[in-house]
Amino acid sequence: MAQDRPEEFKLYRLYPPKRVEAGEDFERRNFANIAVLLAALALVLIAYWVFEALGHSRRFQRCLDSGRRNCVGFVNPAK
Repeated sequence: MAQDRPEEFKLYRLYPPKRVEAGEDFERRNFANIAVLLAALALVLIAYWVFEALGHSRRFQRCLDSGRRNCVGFVNPAK
């Protein structure tokens, strides 16, 4: 059916599709893998920081609820 069309109605691509070399594809995938690894590591570190802050807040609140007055040194001792 496409061969029956006149020359003026045939669709042409302005630019032919790029052929990706094996080395270029490997470099692109390697970069993407490293980017995803760094994003996952950042997410884990942020989650760790949030959970530590929540734990510190919980320990501080328990200290206050028990009636103590000097909870800052008890919850967060100097190292």
